[in-house]
Amino acid sequence: MDKKKFLFVSLDGLIADIAWQVVKEGHEVKLFVEAESEREIADGFVPKTDTWERDAAWADVVIFDDVLGQGTKAQQLRASGKLVAGGTPYTDRLEDDRAFGQQELKNAGVTIIPQENFHSFDDAIAFVRANPNRYVIKPSGEAQNLKQLLFVGEDEDGKDVIQVLEDYQRRASCLPPRTATR
Repeated sequence: MDKKKFLFVSLDGLIADIAWQVVKEGHEVKLFVEAESEREIADGFVPKTDTWERDAAWADVVIFDDVLGQGTKAQQLRASGKLVAGGTPYTDRLEDDRAFGQQELKNAGVTIIPQENFHSFDDAIAFVRANPNRYVIKPSGEAQNLKQLLFVGEDEDGKDVIQVLEDYQRRASCLPPRTATR
């Protein structure tokens, strides 16, 4: 195989191991990690770049490893003729907007489990109180990447879910609005 130039674009460095494998295969590689707190990932293994946009012209292939808007970037590069592996605005929406993804499955004939979608803790708590049962809490959007927010209730009356939702609500009231779950 001819040697190629690969640019890996990641929000959190999740693709660093694949970038390293590509380096070991003898290709030229650059890795961009958006999150400052994760930028040390793969140090000493994979060459880095501080500005992926500048290096997109250098690369033969650009690889995006996440959603949360990455599909739009990938789509723009594809439209310019660049070879790109990654999502699209549609695939990002499938992943980031849980209700939309479930509706698309349903539209395709896939049986889905019952679900409710809420934009406030108060609405979710009121629903569980009015409809006692076991529930799973699974956020959408950026909040879904915070694995500690996933909760599988065990109480038949939903009291454990109500307690967790109230805890999340208290925690969210202390955070800047962009990081609060919805």
